[in-house]
Amino acid sequence: MNPQAEPVDDSPPPEFVAVGGRSLSHRIMRGMGDAVVFVHGFGGSLESWHENYAALAAAGRTVAALDLPGHGESSTDVGSGSLDELATAVLGYLDAMGLVRVHLVGHSMGAAVCLVLADRVPQRVRSLTLIGPAGIGQKINADFIRGFMTASSREQLEPLLGLLFADPAFVTPPLIEQMLRPKQRAGVAEALARIAGSRYPGTPSGGSLRDVAGRVPTLVIWGAEDAVIPPPAAAEFAAPGVDLRVLSGRGHMVQIEAAAEVNQLIATFLGR
Repeated sequence: MNPQAEPVDDSPPPEFVAVGGRSLSHRIMRGMGDAVVFVHGFGGSLESWHENYAALAAAGRTVAALDLPGHGESSTDVGSGSLDELATAVLGYLDAMGLVRVHLVGHSMGAAVCLVLADRVPQRVRSLTLIGPAGIGQKINADFIRGFMTASSREQLEPLLGLLFADPAFVTPPLIEQMLRPKQRAGVAEALARIAGSRYPGTPSGGSLRDVAGRVPTLVIWGAEDAVIPPPAAAEFAAPGVDLRVLSGRGHMVQIEAAAEVNQLIATFLGR
């Protein structure tokens, strides 16, 4: 991808659906088979998947992405802000869309939400693709989280977004505007603060999030230069049912920075 060019996206515009008393922004393309559902990370939105959504839909799959509560254009009501609360919202979305069994693709905090779902309702999850996942033991860059919560201008946000990519050329004016726009909505700052203040105590069943990986087929993709959640050594994450891929020269938003490679890894994994 040329980071200076705006991506071509032929996917439908976002719509809204009522889930558990909240309005969630989402995008869905109906196809065949079990759906692929994208779950973004902290401070992100469904637009975090603009390089991946259409590519996977092109194979004829049903593909969906949503804005979590407190993010994008969705309701700012995040309740307790916990992972379990966010997972409940995603599960409600699956029910509202009639998506019975799905392949979950989660980035960062969204990957942790997917792990909670796989623990709570394993019968609903066919596979997990975890991209730069949070909540599995790797230390999160707290300065990034604190800075992102309080950034309210382009000048404050731009250096923080630089931490998301190994190549600074990906931090373009359209990206800065895309990330800044939701933060200017009333209630978003408070919602993000509540989510950030929530700890990751483990799974609803009492185990660790890391232990959930591999219960269903699991692909883990990490950027080797991730400055937000550094990748583990391969030996540290070895487990039955888990395929770990660390992409050299890529950062936290590896699904954008190495879109073609990530899309191929996911497509091959789903077509296994």
